[in-house]
Formats: sequence, C-alpha cells, structure tokens
Amino acid sequence: MSELIGRAWRFGDNISADDGIIEYSQVPDLGSFDIPALKAMCFARLRPEFPSAVRAGDLVVAGKNFGHHSHPHACVAMRESGVAAVVVDSTDSAFVRKALNVGLPIVSCPGVTAIVADHDTVALDIVAGIVRNADTGQTLSFRPFAPQMIEVWQAGGLGAALKSRLSKDIRNA
Repeated sequence: MSELIGRAWRFGDNISADDGIIEYSQVPDLGSFDIPALKAMCFARLRPEFPSAVRAGDLVVAGKNFGHHSHPHACVAMRESGVAAVVVDSTDSAFVRKALNVGLPIVSCPGVTAIVADHDTVALDIVAGIVRNADTGQTLSFRPFAPQMIEVWQAGGLGAALKSRLSKDIRNA
C-alpha cells in the first residue's frame, strides 16, 4: 500500500523541530524516547489542540524550511502521535532521513501549502509521487521515494528493515 489518505493539519513556514514540533529543551530524557512526554508536546506550542485532537492516519502539511534544527525526537513525537506522513514545501534532507529511520515519511512537494487547507482530506502516494487534495481534486507531483526508502518506510523504520533484510539473507543462505 503506497497511498495514504488522511486529514491535514496545516502549518506555515519555518517550523523548527526544537521549538515548533516539540520543545526540545523540555524533553525529559535525551538518551531515550519518553513517548508520553513527546506526544504531549507535539505541536502544542503552535496548535494547543493538536496533542488531544490528532488522529491516527492524519497528515501534517507545512511550508518551507520545515523541521530545521532536526533531531529524531521530533520525528518520533509526530509518528507516535498518529501522524502517517508529512508533506512540506521544503525541508532538509537530513530531516527526511531521520524521520524515515523511525518509520515516518516526509515528502518535499513545492506548492503543497497552496492547495491544502487545514483539515482538508489529502491523498498521498509515496510510490507514484502524487499528492492530491481529495476535497478539491487539486494534484501535485513530487519525486517519489526510491525502492530502498519504501522498504524502510513499509517496515516501520530502519531497524525493522535491517532485521527483515538480515533474516531473509539468513533464510536464503
């Protein structure tokens, strides 16, 4: 399954991972992931209702320079809150990799904020490279994920993908 359909949470430009997605200075234990604390602070500074109103399968749609000052805690916070994917006008490739490592796809699709409003229904096909506003029918294309990236995403993260690949290699040896 490569298409995700969900309700959009729309954010603007320059959303920092440190003080926008989460409040990094408030993370209780930087050596591990305190899931309840991360979920409670996920986008709470920007949208206080987000932690209690986000539903599994929702999508984050945001503007330019999303997730700067990136770190995996912000990615885990979004994923554990139920966010299925993130579609942005632009982001840092390192943030894309950090998110994918924990099983959260982040897609750069310039112009997405021009076609998606808050709480619109969005269809995202990571394999085909298409994002569509299901409410208006407007569609944009983006560079699809490479097969290796899809493997990591579908496995739920890099660790799970490596375990799966290793067990296949052992069975085939």
